[in-house]
Amino acid sequence: MNQKKKIALAGGGYCLYAPRYPRFVDAPGFADEACIGNAIVPSVFFLAFLVEGRPLTMRCTKIETKDGKAILTYDEPGGLKVVEHRFLTQDDRFVSELALHNSVKQEREITIVAWTTTDAEGEPVSLEGDSFRIRRALKAEGADVPTDILYSNPGPKGARCLQGFFCEGGSDRPDFEETPWFELAALPTPRAKRPMEKPSPIIAGSRVYVGLFRTLTFKGNGKSEQRFEANVVFKGKKLNYRPRRPDPKDENAWHAFWDKVPDFQCDDKVLMRVVKHRFELLYLLRQPNGAGTFSSPAICEGNGQLHQPTSFSAPAVIREARWLQDPTLARGTLRLFFENILHSGQVPGRVHMGGLDSSDFFHADWGGGFESLDAMHPDKATKKAVLAAMQRYVKWIGNNRDPEGSGLTDIVNHFEARQEFSRRYAIVDPKADRAVEFEEQFRLKGIDASVFRYRLVKWLHAVAEEIQEKAMANRFHAEVEVILDTIRRKMWDEKSGMFMDLDPKTRRKTNVKAAVGFYPLATDIPNAKQVDKMIEMLASRQEFWAKYPVPSIAMSDTTFEPAGRWKGTRKEAPWNGRTWPGVNCHILEGLTYWAERGNKRAVRLATQLLQRTVAMLGGELEGCDTPNALEHFNPETGRGSRYRGVDLNLNAFMLDNIFRIACGFAIRYGEVQDDPIGDAIDFKLKGMPLGNKVYDVERKSGKLKVSQQ
Repeated sequence: MNQKKKIALAGGGYCLYAPRYPRFVDAPGFADEACIGNAIVPSVFFLAFLVEGRPLTMRCTKIETKDGKAILTYDEPGGLKVVEHRFLTQDDRFVSELALHNSVKQEREITIVAWTTTDAEGEPVSLEGDSFRIRRALKAEGADVPTDILYSNPGPKGARCLQGFFCEGGSDRPDFEETPWFELAALPTPRAKRPMEKPSPIIAGSRVYVGLFRTLTFKGNGKSEQRFEANVVFKGKKLNYRPRRPDPKDENAWHAFWDKVPDFQCDDKVLMRVVKHRFELLYLLRQPNGAGTFSSPAICEGNGQLHQPTSFSAPAVIREARWLQDPTLARGTLRLFFENILHSGQVPGRVHMGGLDSSDFFHADWGGGFESLDAMHPDKATKKAVLAAMQRYVKWIGNNRDPEGSGLTDIVNHFEARQEFSRRYAIVDPKADRAVEFEEQFRLKGIDASVFRYRLVKWLHAVAEEIQEKAMANRFHAEVEVILDTIRRKMWDEKSGMFMDLDPKTRRKTNVKAAVGFYPLATDIPNAKQVDKMIEMLASRQEFWAKYPVPSIAMSDTTFEPAGRWKGTRKEAPWNGRTWPGVNCHILEGLTYWAERGNKRAVRLATQLLQRTVAMLGGELEGCDTPNALEHFNPETGRGSRYRGVDLNLNAFMLDNIFRIACGFAIRYGEVQDDPIGDAIDFKLKGMPLGNKVYDVERKSGKLKVSQQ
């Protein structure tokens, strides 16, 4: 299976079918892994077509996607043709709709079998006549996901439940020959509706085979339509979520979503593909509110183990989602974390359906995300809803990550900045890379964490002023001045020409040139001379300006490794030389900030960096026209982390940078302003939201036109 041809399906519920390493995408049903909440299951259900008890050989001849559905065409040498529409619904149903055609003149009797396997330890499977039900608390990182899954063949009567069997051995392949029913003379059915009886003892490693079937008689050239589905409901202790059935004409909410997405057109086809793909990510990774801790709608970070809202990526998610006409997802992603703030004031690192982990924490650019959202969708109700919780978070940061009141913010393990396996940490603790939990292992005054804190406090000062919380505004203002002055004085390294982390034990800079040292560019922290030096360092071909910049650590560093190896082993998320789009977006924002203020070199670097970042995401470097959202890339070749399997990743805010730098317009003071920082392209953006209105923005022959719909 070519990973560049993977399919991803979602319906706006809590489930996602986007296998990291697909093997059976051309097999009927959902034979590869799926995310149910943040739990990963190896498969959902398989389908087989039988004649006289023998499975037919179905050859997949075509795979395409349309309206959020995968459409697969199968041919059988004996004359059976099947078209499968595979999709997920808003209410978390994995659906396989089959259009069957007996293309020969002879009458045939064909049996369709849907089956799956589950573990033998949990609650007994319920065999329910024409369907079966599996109740399990699915194992997941953070908290188990309690599920109740009903497998059925809805429609006219005729489906029958298969007798379930406990079995040793077998694989996870979608091969009917491995099932216990294959060698039987006839497909057995249970005598009555009842739970399966467990054998005693249960041999470790045993699995349960359960399924259902329907037998159809086809006349010559006969046709039939069938639907098989697995309906996932979340039901357990303190959790009971059953959504409404969706509109049958738009079960996966494809049309409802895309009707409120701006349409972007330009002559650069790669840029167009990347923009559309960023919106597709929002469609695939969105989740509703209602189940467990999901108090607001939100967007997950990615597929696989990243299929849950994550605080590290949430600000970038907010900045991507703010371009949707409906601000619900952007506001919900912000509110979700601060509605689930811990009693101590700590913001959870990840929000799991079944609960929170008090040790889980990530530093994040909450101020930048919130300010960007408010620029496009201002809302005092949202500000009032999160302000008190954000004030508690700022206080927690001060007490726990800056106990001495220095104004700088500590990183205490190599996970919480989401930049593990880097000399940033090894310089203060040689064993930093051995950490396996979110526990304090060292103290490092982080430049990225300090800038994030500065941006948040500065924005909250403006929010408090707006809603006339004077005492709160004064406290924030005083903190802003302390942080600003301390970062300028203590984290700037004149010799290297960039900002650096600080070792609180020695009170000296670490002398590690990390790409996060350019994050202050997006603020008023550096002065003009410092900006010039930072841009010079960024543009250095010996330091950061690789063929596909910006590597996470300088190329002159002794640990620099473009292929992602750390101490001889390729890591899943290494930060010792890979190019991360999330980092590039922060640097692009900084270059834009100073380009707007007349720095011509910043203009040139911003344009080039955007072009190269788009090239990495556009797919052309891999010889295809399929865009990607991989986590990190090789700075020498521009090829991404396919080995990771995570190819739906939302920790970069590309839309902001594309529309600002390539298209040359800015959102300021409640209006669209024509402010090109370089040679802006001609484009059309129809349906762009701003406040409670929708606009068409177009640049033609260099002139910008804005009209309200």
